[in-house]
Amino acid sequence: MWWAWVALFVPAITMAAGAIVMRRWLRYGAPAEHNNVAGTLFQTIGALYAVLLAFIVVNEWTSLEEAKANIFTEANELGALYWDARALPPELGRALEATTQRYARVVIDTEWQELGRGGYSTEATELVYRMRDEINALPSDNPRVRSVFEHSLATVNELEAARRERLSQTGHNVPTVMWIVLAVGALVTVGFTFVFDLPRFWMHLLLVGSLTSLIVLSLSLILILDQPFVGAVAVSPDAFEIFLRGLPAQR
Repeated sequence: MWWAWVALFVPAITMAAGAIVMRRWLRYGAPAEHNNVAGTLFQTIGALYAVLLAFIVVNEWTSLEEAKANIFTEANELGALYWDARALPPELGRALEATTQRYARVVIDTEWQELGRGGYSTEATELVYRMRDEINALPSDNPRVRSVFEHSLATVNELEAARRERLSQTGHNVPTVMWIVLAVGALVTVGFTFVFDLPRFWMHLLLVGSLTSLIVLSLSLILILDQPFVGAVAVSPDAFEIFLRGLPAQR
């Protein structure tokens, strides 16, 4: 986590140096009355930047919650498929029953690590295809089996759709142009604090440092939320572990 300390201290030190330079320049060139004009502009710029930060943080948090909900949807569809297989005679449902369990284990043990790198497991993809093939291989002459076939086919389609959505959520939601806007906005917002001519230097330094730290923390939060499968708030495969927990013995 050394990079987190660097991300906090480097901007703070840089902004403190800027405040020192600007304060010395203002002492010899600019009158103290400019504080009123600078304060009005600072309120407008600060409000606009705060709204932008709040909008992105809320959007990223919503995306994270959607990722969590989608994973439970995928696991629920997998569970429905498993119990469809259990409703079939052992000679017909045994293979599908084992494939659903294998899929959950591969997602937990292999694919979850790949998600953090923006990848996926080819074995998990092959298992989805296998589940579809095993469903299509069911005989259609028995009304009960036919009913299970129709429900299972719809279920595996929903499972595959949920998996595609999960894989699409591994990328970054905040585009590069938005990061540029956020960086420029941070520089402008903090830069405006340089032009204030406060009576005590330590008060000025405290103002600049506090605002800089708050903005850096907000940008760090956005960066963390922008990677839903990496970091302290990463989405976990709990839904698949719950599915596997307490299943009856393989037939």
